[in-house]
Order: sequence, then C-alpha cells, then structure tokens
Amino acid sequence: MSNSIVFYHGRDDSLYIVDPDCLPNFDDAPPLLCIAAAIIHAGYVGVIIDEKKLLNGRFIHCLSTNFATPEGRIFAGLAEALSDGKTVPSSAAVLESIQREYHRYGVQS
Repeated sequence: MSNSIVFYHGRDDSLYIVDPDCLPNFDDAPPLLCIAAAIIHAGYVGVIIDEKKLLNGRFIHCLSTNFATPEGRIFAGLAEALSDGKTVPSSAAVLESIQREYHRYGVQS
C-alpha cells in the first residue's frame, strides 16, 4: 500500500478511491488513452479525461464516459474488448464508427 490514496469524484457522480501504487505505469500513452484524446479532439463530449498529478510527480488519468452518447457507448465497448485481450482499432476507425452512429440517428456530428 502506498503512502497516499487518491479520492476521485468522477463525472459519473461516483466516488473512486484508488491506491496509486496498484495502477500500472506507462511512459507512453496506452492505445485507449490515445483514442479517448482523439474523440475529445474531434469535438465529441461523451468521453472525458481528467488528469491528476500525484505526489510522486506521476499523473493519473481518469476516464469518464457518457453512455447516452454514441462515442460513450463505443468507447466503453473498446475498453471492455481491451480488457478481454482483444486489440482495438485505430483512432481514425473509431471516429468513423462514431460518425456513422450519429448519421444513423440523423444527427450531424
């Protein structure tokens, strides 16, 4: 157990209590984080990244999704697939899927 505990109030209105020593550390951004950044950069609001700086100088990235949006549902599916050991598509392919979902519902994305 570490000397610090992170309390994070997520955008989903849940309180998360995290021991930072139990989290994996990455020097390069994992694919899922890169996809989340691409979704946000494209202007979609259903995926959010919050970043918190820890006392040891490292950062924790907290991802929140809104399941009421196509990007939130698609991103959650990607996270589940990745945890099952499957590979995730490229950011461009994910953005195309999101755009198709919005067009399917007749909404301009």
